[in-house]
Amino acid sequence: MNLFRFKRPARLPSVVRNAAVNPATQPSDLDSQLGPRKSGMMTRCFAVSACLAAVTALLYFVGFLQNWTPKGIDTGSASNTTRAIVANCALLIIFGMVHSLMARPFFKQGLRRIAPEALERSLYILVASMQLAMIVVFWTPLPALLWTIDAAWGTFAILGVFAFGNLLLTWSILSIDPWHFFGLRQVFSSADQETRLSMRGPYRHVRHPIQAGLIIALWASPSMTVGHALLAGTLTLYSITATLFLEERDLVNTIGPAYRAYRSKVPALLPFFVQRRRR
Repeated sequence: MNLFRFKRPARLPSVVRNAAVNPATQPSDLDSQLGPRKSGMMTRCFAVSACLAAVTALLYFVGFLQNWTPKGIDTGSASNTTRAIVANCALLIIFGMVHSLMARPFFKQGLRRIAPEALERSLYILVASMQLAMIVVFWTPLPALLWTIDAAWGTFAILGVFAFGNLLLTWSILSIDPWHFFGLRQVFSSADQETRLSMRGPYRHVRHPIQAGLIIALWASPSMTVGHALLAGTLTLYSITATLFLEERDLVNTIGPAYRAYRSKVPALLPFFVQRRRR
């Protein structure tokens, strides 16, 4: 999953201040048709809307995993188990294919021909949000239990692990550049947007803490059903595969020797102290 590669400028200026004086839109057909001022305003509105959609989708998905939302991962029942598995797998495969395709450099280059470069990230997170919404809406539950924890202390412990995974994911985003992650800096700031290597916060211990936090959150459930395990297993496999074989390749090509040195010193998903204990 291409959630690690973000560009961090040297400082974090105020979004509002830059919105007034530093529009970051590139000349495009939109500028020529509507004028730079109106085009810039539409670009910013689109970016803000995409950001709100992404935050909403992520928060709902967190509740969806624990059945805290009106439509939870185990809400309802499947009339045909085989059909439900096929339909759910199709949703997840389409999500992974589109998510990885839009993260590749060749796709981004093609996208810049029809849309302002400043909206590249906004379009990416908007499509991802729509796909998450599709998973939630069209997910077919498979409520057969694989395990369940009845003891109150066990439930609290598992929910604590779930909270840890989500906090790790959030901390990882905050440690790089949340404004860039959600596509706002690109349209509200004209500051340097070159790709930089971040080694702040959890990135000092693992190269992909966002994916690590996601995997933890996916599996931390007091009651694990077949449907939940299917979603968690598929997204875990996708996260590891796409990160180690696609994203890592792009990072090496973009950042070069600095990332190779970083990769040789810092593990991908598990900190060294966890690996030593396992040995």
